[in-house]
Amino acid sequence: MFAQLLVQAQRDKDSEATLHILESFTPKIKASLRQVPADHRDDLKQELYVKMIEVIQTFDISELK
Repeated sequence: MFAQLLVQAQRDKDSEATLHILESFTPKIKASLRQVPADHRDDLKQELYVKMIEVIQTFDISELK
């Protein structure tokens, strides 16, 4: 499932696939953010999502096709 979404997100520039990947990690991100002081959570959450988008766009999908 993730492999197909990664291929769609990269090859087809499918923003819906990227969004679906991000949404699937949201519960884990929220849980992890509870370990961070409240005044830093929003900034860290944004940074995590930016980094995830970068990884989605640069992940080597050559062996996933």
